[in-house]
Amino acid sequence: MDFFSEGFDGFCAAVEASQTPVLFCERFDERSNIWNFQEHCHNCIELIYFLYGNARVITGETSVQASFYDMIIYPKGKPHTESLQFDHHQEIICLWVDIPGLELADILRIQDRDARFKWLMEAIHAEYKSSTPCQTLIDHYVKSVVLLIGRCYFEKQTQNDMISRVILYLHDHMTESISVQQLADMVYVSKSFLSRTFKQKTGLSLMEYLNSLRMEAAKAMLIASNLNTEEIAYQTGYHSTKFFYRAFRAYTGMSTREFRKNEIENRASGS
Repeated sequence: MDFFSEGFDGFCAAVEASQTPVLFCERFDERSNIWNFQEHCHNCIELIYFLYGNARVITGETSVQASFYDMIIYPKGKPHTESLQFDHHQEIICLWVDIPGLELADILRIQDRDARFKWLMEAIHAEYKSSTPCQTLIDHYVKSVVLLIGRCYFEKQTQNDMISRVILYLHDHMTESISVQQLADMVYVSKSFLSRTFKQKTGLSLMEYLNSLRMEAAKAMLIASNLNTEEIAYQTGYHSTKFFYRAFRAYTGMSTREFRKNEIENRASGS
């Protein structure tokens, strides 16, 4: 059973019912001979928590820069490599744990914004290395870490779904008057949260993204039709021709007339 297939509640129930044996737990720095800088994999989930320093971690096509207070989760059987910056102090906690059914498609990187992962990883290490380790306590710590990872995973999936819905709506309704508040209400989040998340995912603000959709549509109409600028402005959601002119010049560096003339000349020359 794939733990992630049943939603977050199902994930929690599966983790609670599972065995989570710790196969390896060490805390070490850049001087340790434990590091393996060749491509390798493990027959279990590997968790690396960066206490100090940073590294680039690579799995196939994915490359992630990890820094202090980052948790890196490697899927079971996933070949990976780590590349350290040896001019900085490096210190990590490395944990191998066997959780049958916990399937990850690729590496996960989680920023530990409130240090909960740090506390738990240090607690697991301290208990694991103690002279009288309590297995029940270790199990609870490990399950807490896995549950936090699951919550981060599902929150990320929810955010991706939310942004996909907003983008689809913008494409379908770009000629209409659209506000950030309207979009936030549509996906049941605050305006500030949607704006921040959209910017993180796309690199553009919501209005910048909407403007780029309208401008690309306007460029296509200028090239493929004989519509005048006023008609194109209206068909791309601008009810002020003057504002459309300004937006188009800011986006392309040309007026609409210059853009159309340039495209016609380029086609005529075959360039």
